[in-house]
Amino acid sequence: MKPEFTVPAELQPYARKIRANGLTLHLYDSGPQGPGGDGLPFVLLHGLGDEADTWRKLFPLLMGQRRTLAPDLPGFGRSDHPHRAYTLNFFAETVVAMLTALQIPQAVLVGNSMGAAVVLRVALSHPELPRRLVLVDGPPVGGKINAAQLRFLTPGVGERMYTALRASQDAAYATLEPYYAHLAALPPEDRAFLRERVWARVWSDDQKRAFFSTFRWLAWEGLWGRPRPAELARLALPTEIIWGQQDQIAPLESGQRLAGWIPGARLHLLPNCGHLPQQEQPAELARLLLQ
Repeated sequence: MKPEFTVPAELQPYARKIRANGLTLHLYDSGPQGPGGDGLPFVLLHGLGDEADTWRKLFPLLMGQRRTLAPDLPGFGRSDHPHRAYTLNFFAETVVAMLTALQIPQAVLVGNSMGAAVVLRVALSHPELPRRLVLVDGPPVGGKINAAQLRFLTPGVGERMYTALRASQDAAYATLEPYYAHLAALPPEDRAFLRERVWARVWSDDQKRAFFSTFRWLAWEGLWGRPRPAELARLALPTEIIWGQQDQIAPLESGQRLAGWIPGARLHLLPNCGHLPQQEQPAELARLLLQ
């Protein structure tokens, strides 16, 4: 029996489905008013190959202050997996449609990795929607495609490499190492959760298809060399850039470039942290979001 994308027990009270952009999306929503505070909602967008559960440590720290939402982007986790090209415009249009369906006219948009690229695409196409932007270890800009990435990008070859991970749960779990400063230092329950979650990703043919469609589009059209500095110079929104100093996926140079391109952006560095601060440094990330 193939493993499934279950809902963590601590997030089950907030899980819901919504129709947006012709799709059914799974998301976590702390509620129309939120348990406390009257500030603008936080909208948390995950990265490539991830799901909304990446925010499971951060979500409860934010929802006590503001309404907090975290969707599975289409193609990933428990949202619909349409047969189509997965592009930043598609993700951005879906996020805008989701907020429209929820009657949320403005929000604080928070994106990790590819989710940060979606945040920027929303801000450039619908500048009236975000009140504030938070880019967490993304998007990588100005990078080069290395030999390993090139193999993964090659049609057929990448899929075989991905599917080969089904032979060993240990091997699938080991692919998470570069995303953390200290994967082994996470609490045992977190490591057990991640082990099961990566196993579910490896066995999902729908998510594999969405992953490669997105990854190849980003490689050839999206992240490398984009967004362009001239585009970002037009942004007139408060922007926080938060980066793990030990990030092996998106180097710190990307964060520094973004801070130089976006007017008034502030760069915050997190020591002893890799590509996923929401998992390794949730309390510090929450502090920066709420300050």
